[in-house]
Amino acid sequence: MADRIELFERRNRLRIVALVVLATLNYIVAVVMAAIALGIGVAVAIIFQGGDAFTDTDALPLFAIGLGVIVVGSTVIGTLVGLVRIPFLRRRLERQVLTETGARVISAEEQTEVENLLEGLAIASGLPPPRVAVIDDPAPNSFGVGTRPSNTVIGITTGLGDRLGRDEVEAVLAYEVSRIRSWDVALSSWAVALTSSAISAVDDPEGDSLLKSVLGFVPRRLAESLQVWALRDQGVERDRVAVQFTRNPKSLIDALEKLDADASMISHVSRATAPLWLEFPAHVLGPFPSRTTERLARELLLDERIDHLRELAGQPARG
Repeated sequence: MADRIELFERRNRLRIVALVVLATLNYIVAVVMAAIALGIGVAVAIIFQGGDAFTDTDALPLFAIGLGVIVVGSTVIGTLVGLVRIPFLRRRLERQVLTETGARVISAEEQTEVENLLEGLAIASGLPPPRVAVIDDPAPNSFGVGTRPSNTVIGITTGLGDRLGRDEVEAVLAYEVSRIRSWDVALSSWAVALTSSAISAVDDPEGDSLLKSVLGFVPRRLAESLQVWALRDQGVERDRVAVQFTRNPKSLIDALEKLDADASMISHVSRATAPLWLEFPAHVLGPFPSRTTERLARELLLDERIDHLRELAGQPARG
């Protein structure tokens, strides 16, 4: 089991590094393109005003030098923007998810059975116990958020405790702990932190929605592609690790089958933060999801994953 978790952990940590690098490059490209567009606009304005700067051959080298200075300066600015913005996005993610879902972090004085179970599982895994948040929602589900295992929040809905038995709840918590241990929660959190702004901007009902849809189309598609790239094959691999980690794979499968069969949906969740949830909330995709989003959903939806879990646990396929 340790080898499987270590391999998955190594892969997830490498993907986090790649995500941060790609996000920084994205900021650099955005600033460079904006600067070049501004330079082209200035050049066009000069031409339309009858300027002869571009007919003078002596001016062309100066123009090329100026363009090079713009590119280099924009690269420096884009890098600085990334260095400042990426840590900010990481720090605000937890607050963003808790606010969006209406989750309430349980205080130290509120020692519940769920918190005790989670603490025992975490200690057995060599992890500091994650904080527990409760979402008042009848849909049975859970999420994990935190960009490093030492500082993670596990959120559970009230419906999870109402619909599942004690062994099934413990199996779900073990699943979440295995995700923390393997840095899967951290990878999902980084992916959401670095892409949620671009994805959510188009969905925000305030302002000129048509203008936002036009201007935000490319950034959103790039953000969705980055999410899909980072989380590709995660559903299968996290399930494989969870089956090896949990002491009761049958209870885990039973719990996931109940989640899959339950028709209720999480009330407060967005497309941007959907990958954090144990059961991917498919209703956030809307009536016309992009192919990129559909691909992510197929990898994270429970239906096909349950059959794979049964195979891993040596159980017969569902009838």
